[in-house]
Amino acid sequence: MSRQQTLTELESVLESFLDRVVAVKEQRLEVLDGINRLDDIARRIDRGDELTDQIGNWFAEHNRWLSEGTLRQADTTRISRILDQIGSRLEKAEETTPAMTKIAAEIERWQRQAGGEKKIVLTRGPETAPKSDTERPGSLARFADQLQRLTARFDDLAGSSQHVLSALDDALTSAERQQNKDALILSALIIYSLKQENYKVEPYVKRLRAAERRIQGGRTDA
Repeated sequence: MSRQQTLTELESVLESFLDRVVAVKEQRLEVLDGINRLDDIARRIDRGDELTDQIGNWFAEHNRWLSEGTLRQADTTRISRILDQIGSRLEKAEETTPAMTKIAAEIERWQRQAGGEKKIVLTRGPETAPKSDTERPGSLARFADQLQRLTARFDDLAGSSQHVLSALDDALTSAERQQNKDALILSALIIYSLKQENYKVEPYVKRLRAAERRIQGGRTDA
């Protein structure tokens, strides 16, 4: 085999390998984006928004994950926790609609297939007076909640990365493509940490600033 033939064959093998790596990375990003989207829906429900259509659409788009073996154990655990949060919100609703009943059934089906056995009972909740300002979660509680979300997001990224720079790249990609504030903040934290260890972070800082301008200038997920 000539030198040119050897180089051509090696190039073909390398291209095939890179194609597989890209496919795996894209699939992982799809999973992370899907979970983050469900988390966003759950947080908006906690603020009182009616989002049964969006939850239904989420199930329609992602039910295949259970049969394809796409999810890692950490993914399954996080999704189950978010669905428990949504289910609890549905149980406390003052009025039960057909759409809510359907969503509750979908949550139960997902939890069964994922290994959980939570049963959701929808009933009319007791009338309660509006919370006073002193009873609402303050800035400390909101910040603690955000830290938990950032930790969960970093755990997801770290599970699919070999180095913190790979996790940073994925976080910046999510901030750029999804205009996700949590991903933006996580990216800033990682960049700051790397800077303390004397990494060259200038290219990442430029991406961070560009993503921040995009979020500030367009629709955000806040």
